[in-house]
Amino acid sequence: MQNDLVPLVFSQYPKANLTWNIATPIERLDRLTAAVNSQSVLFIKRDDCNSGLAFGGNKLRKLEYVIGDALAKGVDTLVTTGGVQSNHMRQTVAAANRHGLHTVLAPRDAVPSYSKEYKDLGNVQLDQILGATILSIGTTQEEAEEYVTKRGGKPYWIPSGASAHPLGGLGYAQWAFELIGQEKAMDTKFDTIIVTCASGSTLGGMVAGFKLAEKMGFEGNRSGKRRIIGIQAMTQTKEEVTKLVLDSATRTGILLGLASGDISSDDFEIDGRFNAGQYGKLDVQTIDAMKELARLEGILTDPVYTGKALTAMLHKLRAGEFIHSQQVMFVHTGGQAAISAYPELK
Repeated sequence: MQNDLVPLVFSQYPKANLTWNIATPIERLDRLTAAVNSQSVLFIKRDDCNSGLAFGGNKLRKLEYVIGDALAKGVDTLVTTGGVQSNHMRQTVAAANRHGLHTVLAPRDAVPSYSKEYKDLGNVQLDQILGATILSIGTTQEEAEEYVTKRGGKPYWIPSGASAHPLGGLGYAQWAFELIGQEKAMDTKFDTIIVTCASGSTLGGMVAGFKLAEKMGFEGNRSGKRRIIGIQAMTQTKEEVTKLVLDSATRTGILLGLASGDISSDDFEIDGRFNAGQYGKLDVQTIDAMKELARLEGILTDPVYTGKALTAMLHKLRAGEFIHSQQVMFVHTGGQAAISAYPELK
């Protein structure tokens, strides 16, 4: 995206073009705001609409820098992993196709029990349509890379969600400057940001980006600190998730010229109350939240990530947890491709 606010430091890292060359839309959620009787005005940033590649989603922002590095290194095959219904795997295959690379997927069994639809539809079906080579569940990184090299290929490993990749947080660090540019154009400030959190680098990248913006003076006129809240989708402890995010934010910050001590856990919040007690589990409160947004605003979320974050936002609003927030931003990271894997969602 063309944005005069984006620091030149980002340009030193190769980038593959995977998303639209425009900022993702920001929409007011007036009907939802009225339904929850909120004093805060609710907005949604549509990162589910960031690309024409296989339904888009937040992973494409991360992959722009990761695949940029892969292309610079002259590899021919991306190797990655994720749960059976991984959005990351689907977006990786689509991104690889756009740049003439092969993809080998090594899915893992992240959900203890699931239906036939879960195994066959949703992202699984799309991975097959996109032409990925899908290895058996439980295949290790070493086995997947060996599969490629034995066939004469040059593999490039991408961890689940691209989060543990050294460059995995850069995309959402740049996103922070995109949002600040939109705030400037709209003459407003979003004092609270809600986003789903799993492998950590979407939130970690945001934290690093906003910290760099603060150091550059772009956050200096705010009335109070911006709250950045990650809603756990996984079942780790709050401490484990906090460490994942902090590690990603610190690693990304260093790439952007920040000192290792510039970012701390005080720069973001983690809430683990809304993951239904198990990754990928669809509970009643998530179904209710998804239906509420869909029927009031016509916007679909997903059962695993954005549905959980939406549930959290609605709960917090109704519980009065945002009484000091005038403008609340919900970040829609995508994932709707998995809906057909949950036939109980009607």
